[in-house]
Amino acid sequence: MLRARFRTLTYTAMLSCLLSAAVIFPTSSSAQGTVQTQSRTIAHNGKSFTVQWVTVDLTDPYLRVKPVTAEDGIGHDEPFSSMLTRNHAIAGINGTFFDAYEKNDTQRYPNGLLIGSGEIMHSGINPAFLIHADKTASLQRIQTEHQISVTHQSKAYTFTAWGVNKYYGDSVSDQVVWYTRAFGRTIDFPNSTKVVLREGKVTAVTTLSVDIPEDGLVFLLGNSANNKTYVLPNIHIGDTVKLTSSLHNQDTGASSMLTAVDAAIGAGPHLLTNGAVDLDFERDGFTDPKITTSANVRSFIGLDASHQFVMGTLSAATMADMAQVLLKLGLTDAMNMDGGASSSLYANGSMLRSPGRALSNALVIERLDHPQIQLEVNGQFVHEFRGYLLQETSMVPFRGILERIGATFEWNGTTRTLTVHHGSTSLELQPDHSVMTVNGQSVILPEAPTILDGHIYMPLRAIIESLGGQIQWDPQLYRASLRF
Repeated sequence: MLRARFRTLTYTAMLSCLLSAAVIFPTSSSAQGTVQTQSRTIAHNGKSFTVQWVTVDLTDPYLRVKPVTAEDGIGHDEPFSSMLTRNHAIAGINGTFFDAYEKNDTQRYPNGLLIGSGEIMHSGINPAFLIHADKTASLQRIQTEHQISVTHQSKAYTFTAWGVNKYYGDSVSDQVVWYTRAFGRTIDFPNSTKVVLREGKVTAVTTLSVDIPEDGLVFLLGNSANNKTYVLPNIHIGDTVKLTSSLHNQDTGASSMLTAVDAAIGAGPHLLTNGAVDLDFERDGFTDPKITTSANVRSFIGLDASHQFVMGTLSAATMADMAQVLLKLGLTDAMNMDGGASSSLYANGSMLRSPGRALSNALVIERLDHPQIQLEVNGQFVHEFRGYLLQETSMVPFRGILERIGATFEWNGTTRTLTVHHGSTSLELQPDHSVMTVNGQSVILPEAPTILDGHIYMPLRAIIESLGGQIQWDPQLYRASLRF
């Protein structure tokens, strides 16, 4: 995605005719209109507490909230300032708890749930803060659930994975875990079999160290008698594999797919729910006195009465005191984050609180070059890719679209030509060329396709209509819904 080299003051003037008409954006040098910083001292229980907080308008299409991990992957740590710079953040706060005192600097694993772009970066069972695809947010008690289905010669075998990007130790022989590039580059855990997947198919089954492919993942099977007897015999080179994750709400018992969630982070305990104190250590799984009774510097995230996202830090307080202070501050829903030496807060170029150590993860608000455009294809939300507005044209990465409509496509690296087939229509396009061919006829594009972050971005309306699709625009969500 292009980064922040120009700014805008407002974005609400976008018209529903965005996809076909010119749009004029007033220019500005900052985004502080939708990222606001405040500080206040609040008295409670005979004490004074200093609160610094940042409010973020989740509907701003120039902003995206996302959890991030250390550059070297899960288990490592990184200076908070480096995380912010690397992710082009306009604001950020420290994330969930992690093994900060682990001497091995490759095993400082996070403890909580992390979801980014609709994909689980780290599984967990936590009170969690969720950013939904419709740009609203909520606090829920969440447990992630994971299934692996392997199909061999039209026969499917399904089994349960324990988690994503976790490791339960060398001695836990029955574990089943899958790993993505968020974990790092290599899986070399002993006493296990690694199954390598690329583009949904098994390409290797080995007990040796393996690299996690960029276009796939690895799932690990501990060498237990159960896994050797029942699971491994059902896995073969060339088999098709489907991985499915869902979120289980521990309060309501309801399960939901990841498609409705854009980002999430789990920590806890809960502090406020619907404008009332909601603190229950036993329910939320906390027994450590550092959490239950001690006073310390704290970090929190939540929502205020206007449903704006709020994140901040608080001078030394117990959880009970913090809940009351945040209630007085005007928050309606809130959750504790990692605290103490991890507490950190940044916004609009200022480090409001510096952490006392490197962090394994953080929650950041990324500032984008251009308004991001959500995509939905035949009712299916496209999490893995976002488009952006370039001058008057919506530019979108087409792989996620083409895969969902069943189109076939080929890339010729020699001629730098993308060929797309859908029904009776064939398209040919080239990056940096503003003319495409549709069934052999030349068509002029409003903007030339371009390659960003390894993906080809193309003008939305011209391509979709050439393939026989229809476009519906939602100006509140900045979402293009495509129907075929």
